[in-house]
Amino acid sequence: MQTERIWTLMSRKLANEATQEELNELTALIKLHPELNIPTQFVTEYCNITANDEHDFLEATFHLLTEKIKQTELPLYTTEPNAGLYNYNQQPKRQYSKKRVLAIIASCILVATATTAYYYNKALASTNNTPIVKSEISTKSGSRSKIKLPDGTTVWLNSNSTLTYNNENFGVQVREVSLVGEAFFDVTENKSKPFIIHTSKMDIKVLGTAFNVKSYINDKTTETTLIRGSVEVTLNDRQEKIMLKPNEKLIFNTDQNKTKKLNATNNELVNKDEPIISLGHVTIYPKDNSIVETAWLQNKLVFKNETLENIALKMERWYGTTILINSESLKKELLTGSFEKESIYQALRALQYTTKFTYTTNANTIIITK
Repeated sequence: MQTERIWTLMSRKLANEATQEELNELTALIKLHPELNIPTQFVTEYCNITANDEHDFLEATFHLLTEKIKQTELPLYTTEPNAGLYNYNQQPKRQYSKKRVLAIIASCILVATATTAYYYNKALASTNNTPIVKSEISTKSGSRSKIKLPDGTTVWLNSNSTLTYNNENFGVQVREVSLVGEAFFDVTENKSKPFIIHTSKMDIKVLGTAFNVKSYINDKTTETTLIRGSVEVTLNDRQEKIMLKPNEKLIFNTDQNKTKKLNATNNELVNKDEPIISLGHVTIYPKDNSIVETAWLQNKLVFKNETLENIALKMERWYGTTILINSESLKKELLTGSFEKESIYQALRALQYTTKFTYTTNANTIIITK
């Protein structure tokens, strides 16, 4: 398949191994597949970034993937000191520098994202016999990515997240995107064209600002955390609008909570399901004064006074695994901590210092028991 050949040549190009003939072939193939021109440019631009923030993203992904490689016993080797790769074979066939592996990892992540979006749009077009107008960017479990929208807005996507927008309508009158999962937005200011994020439980309207949105399908809460500027939050199926100020956080508890309401028919008190809305401030991690809600941008998994149940859910996305807790009392244990380059097993051992539990592993599932 020609598209597979394109991504193979792209990987060789990014690793500085492509011959001139292969580069010419890549150029010719992209001309035959213009729909892949933007994704390939996106991959190239991302891998050429040298800013510290991007390096941190690569570093975190590097350590995550090498840990997974270790578990699958694939042969990787390096002669660089403290490079973080594992030597599994005494006589390796090839040697990979850390810089090269990081570049390949970055390309693989974004190639997977671009390829997913491409085939999704292709299927949509073939079904409806309409031109491709929808862009979708997704991250898998255990990975994070950074993208730039057509208006210059920068978006960081956390793991298991999907961002979609309409190519034809984006920026015509308004700038609209839909989010499932978690993302941090640094919105380019344009007072005449508001930027709107749609989630399953709320819509967020901004002009130019920086904020975090967390709206996973299976989470009990949907959250918006404002870092700079101002945002207007509209809750679905409600008339009210809520304005946030910098360092404020809105939490919409989607886990239906029972409240007492007066029945107008017989004047009796009855239980009524009603989501709870709370407004607070960002959470500060005491050891380094970092903001817990946005620590993932620095590739840190940070939590403060959170239940083990919530922490396990975050670790599932962070490490790309499944965690089950077979104890209701353990689920309610409150913990504070921070992980950066630790493996999931190092993280679990650290948690055991403050909370007594044991764990077993079964394939890609970790089972925690009391």
